[in-house]
Amino acid sequence: MSDGADSFVFQYLAPFVGVLLIAVGIAGAVPGGYAIIEPDLENCGNPTIGVESPEATVERFGGDEPGPRLPQLAFDDLSPDEQTAFLTAVDDPVGEEQVVGDVPNADAFRRGAIVTYEGEEYYVTLVAENTCFAALPLQFPLGVFAIALGFLGVLAPPLYRRLVRLEQRAGRSN
Repeated sequence: MSDGADSFVFQYLAPFVGVLLIAVGIAGAVPGGYAIIEPDLENCGNPTIGVESPEATVERFGGDEPGPRLPQLAFDDLSPDEQTAFLTAVDDPVGEEQVVGDVPNADAFRRGAIVTYEGEEYYVTLVAENTCFAALPLQFPLGVFAIALGFLGVLAPPLYRRLVRLEQRAGRSN
């Protein structure tokens, strides 16, 4: 039959450990799974630039006193992907657009730069890096394994009771 220590382990300790394993497994599997699918969401690794109108640029940096020494770029110096994002941001009411593709002027945009386009100056800056979420390669599979193992722990009491009943039936039939 079963003694009290076995009963305590299977009735209380195994479900408690099982719930802890499920919690730890969820905490590992959710970010691990997100890191797997994030590159397919088209947001990962594509920075967002903000473009201020020529009026806002003059208001911010114009005047008699010298302003900060910002990098000066011509529109033609931008990569095709940067040009597309720049033109879209100029037409956007918020003035922001994601640069999908090559961003060779990212350092200049990070500090803030003046871009000359059709004779007017626009202040361009990086407003969001949109970096990819980093997770360990085994984080997702280990999280799923911990969840499965936790479910076994939670299911231990009913399985233990069933085994005890089978043992008692076998003892009575002999």
